[in-house]
Amino acid sequence: MSLLAAIIQGFVQPVLSLILFVFFIYVVFSWLFILNIASPNNPTIRQVYGLLSSVVEPIVQPFRRIIPPLGGLDMGFFFAALLIIFVNGTLIPGYILPALR
Repeated sequence: MSLLAAIIQGFVQPVLSLILFVFFIYVVFSWLFILNIASPNNPTIRQVYGLLSSVVEPIVQPFRRIIPPLGGLDMGFFFAALLIIFVNGTLIPGYILPALR
């Protein structure tokens, strides 16, 4: 295994997986706010949501400029997550199915 492949598999893939996890938690928090299960006035929840937002928003913002919302759904968020999944699973070799190499 080359040094570049080792760096990609050891650093880039876990970072992309962590970003996808943050995306998922961000969506769950937004649903909790919409359904009035969690209050955005709670300081702890507001801090956690602000931290998640600081990670998610810079990634999603370029997609939002290109892709408008569709029926109230944030399609920019969907396409950003889809691109991260594509890069993590397809363009970076050997992570999903290492037995096939």
